[in-house]
Amino acid sequence: MLAHEKGTCSGSDLYFYTPSEYARRLLFYMEVCGYYYTDYDYCIERDNYHKYLVFYICAGRLSVRSGNKTMVAGAGQIGFLNCHVPHEYHTIGNAEFVWVHIDGSNTAAIYDQVVRQQGGFVFDTPRAEELKKRIYELIFACRNGQLPGETRLSGKLYGILTALLDSSRPDDPTDAGEHTAVRQARRLIETQYMQPLTLDDLARHVNMSQYHFSRQFKKDCGYPPHEYIILTRLNHAKHLLKTTDLPVKIIAQNVGYQNVSTFTSAFTSRVGVSPTQFRTYPI
Repeated sequence: MLAHEKGTCSGSDLYFYTPSEYARRLLFYMEVCGYYYTDYDYCIERDNYHKYLVFYICAGRLSVRSGNKTMVAGAGQIGFLNCHVPHEYHTIGNAEFVWVHIDGSNTAAIYDQVVRQQGGFVFDTPRAEELKKRIYELIFACRNGQLPGETRLSGKLYGILTALLDSSRPDDPTDAGEHTAVRQARRLIETQYMQPLTLDDLARHVNMSQYHFSRQFKKDCGYPPHEYIILTRLNHAKHLLKTTDLPVKIIAQNVGYQNVSTFTSAFTSRVGVSPTQFRTYPI
């Protein structure tokens, strides 16, 4: 999905992801990631974003402030920023970087330990290239609709966090296979999310009974198919809110909601802010 934030240049893209309550309660989770090319107009300043930001500078420089401390991140360096506290970052000239917002589980404790070990929230590490690769893999998976289920996604995010902690090189991460029926159903949802999909539609698509399909889906993903449909719709709604001026009512219809009140309720309960509030928040 193309990025339209002020200061982002052609070729920049970002991807939203709405974690389930299951993930927020038990796992590491992400909510947005991207690959940005930026110029001198790019500047983010927030009091609180309720996440942690991990980024790798491919080229150029970013000035990064957290609290009263400012550091400059250059090519080949890693940044790990606590966005729960007042912070600001902006491009010095032009920059290229990959990034992901992470939270959940014991991210706060990991952040505190990394900053203590590294002496700050911007640093060099022998695992910088590995971290770049791990972040880019998430972006590539989003770009191609191949993100794993939340439990395995949590493992990938944990791999990023442990790479920040440990200077040794771990084995390459591997993925356990997802059940074929679940994978097929997720693909259908990703392409038909704007349609009134039912459990029966999904079960018939993968030639399973509703009971066995629902049980297998929840086993793989941690939550039922209906919740996956909602989260997929919200991912697309987030992008429309950020990249268009369409009224909320039209966005709701575009992502499969005929009732704007139902859409607003689903969005607010899972994202934490209303669609209108989300539209005004900088990324």
